[in-house]
Amino acid sequence: MEPSILIKAALLIAGYFAGNLSPSILISKGVYGKDIRTLGSGNAGTTNMLRNFGKKAAAATLLIDACKGVPFVILGDVLAGEGFGMWCGLAVIAGHIWPVCFGFRGGKGVATTLGCAIFVSPLTILISGAVGLVVIALTRRISPGSLIGSAAFPIAAWCLGKEELILWGVICAMIIWWKHRANIRRILRGEEPKFRLKS
Repeated sequence: MEPSILIKAALLIAGYFAGNLSPSILISKGVYGKDIRTLGSGNAGTTNMLRNFGKKAAAATLLIDACKGVPFVILGDVLAGEGFGMWCGLAVIAGHIWPVCFGFRGGKGVATTLGCAIFVSPLTILISGAVGLVVIALTRRISPGSLIGSAAFPIAAWCLGKEELILWGVICAMIIWWKHRANIRRILRGEEPKFRLKS
């Protein structure tokens, strides 16, 4: 029987609000008494947490951001039919980037997209993720790896014959590139900072 439109709508809405759970904002405010969005790059994400509050805060941010979309990818496929899970994941990504609970000022969506993509298509994200890691290793900068890795996902999906993933991958890549437009300008000017671990 065709899943109810109400079930699909409920999954998408719940996914969006789950995406609003922003560990970087909650940790920076609750533990350090500062809003991460007022520090460094102003981004509510792992890299900015690392640069301002260190490895433990960054690791917690990365783990929560990467995992929060996974239940909705799984539930979407189980409750609304195989293939719907990735759109539930996209709702979580949207909630992470544009959280209504935090004035629509969230992160850039890379970790959340990565976590969703692992369950959407492990092989595709393995290939595109490897491309991103190579770029990070060569440039010693996070943002070029995020940009190239996200662009590699729909290409990898096409090469693997997974046409159903191409549109999803293109949308995710477009969002990530849009959110990284300031980084792109810094890269073009040669001003993008290199990645360094903070004790």
